[in-house]
Order: sequence, then structure tokens, then C-alpha cells
Amino acid sequence: MSVKTISKNVLVLHSTQQMFELVDTVENYPQFLPWCSCADVLKREDNVLEAVLHMDYMKVKQSFGTRNHNTPPTEIRMDLLTGPFKQLSGTWRFTSLGDLGCKVDFHLQYEFAGSLLSALIAPVFNRIAESLVDAFIQEADRRYG
Repeated sequence: MSVKTISKNVLVLHSTQQMFELVDTVENYPQFLPWCSCADVLKREDNVLEAVLHMDYMKVKQSFGTRNHNTPPTEIRMDLLTGPFKQLSGTWRFTSLGDLGCKVDFHLQYEFAGSLLSALIAPVFNRIAESLVDAFIQEADRRYG
């Protein structure tokens, strides 16, 4: 399996603070991410968050954990803690556009560990990763108007 990279840049009508809080509050993910059945916060202290997301999508059930290093309200850097990956890392960046809103830059790199389980999960996770930014923008629009 090879490394997969996803990069998205989007302009939104919401502030950096609003977008940062939406992405940082993993406890709320099951409310608006259809593939996320549960989110467990393992640790939140200073600007570090460790959490496990439980995926239940298209009959595939799996979980993965990340350690997020936060620089409020402009950046969240994610690194793999646990899961079916050989590697996973990502960055959310929020750049203020003043009263207009902000620019959201999302970058994710991941590679599955070479196993039968990974072969089953890869297409599902690829679909989830491709639609992730859109799901957050839809939720921001719903919450913040």
C-alpha cells in the first residue's frame, strides 16, 4: 500500500475561532460525521488532545487514535497514536480573512499497514477522508449560520 495524501483549501464565512473549536471538539463528531459512531477523549491538557475515533461505516468497524498538538485558533496538528495505519499525520490551518471569515487548509497523509484488514478499510477510509472538510463546513454553516 502506498501513502495517500489529501489536501483541501476552502474559504468559509466563519471565524478562525469557530472553525478551530469545531474541529477541536471531537466529542461532538458523532453528531455530524455519519461514519463516526463514538469519540473518546483520552487526555486533554495544555494544547494537547489525545482521542480515539470509532468508525462504523459501510459495515466496516474500526477505531484509530490521534495526538493533536493545538495552536489556538490557527492550527491543529495530528499524529497517529493507534489504529490500522503504518502512518497517519495531518494538519488543519485556519487563516483569518478579517470580517469575511477564514481560509481552511486541510492536509492529511496516511498509509495503511499491509494487512487484509487494511485492504478492507482503505476504500472506506479514503471516501471518509475525501469528504471530511465538506462535513465540517456543513456543520459550521448549520451551527454558525
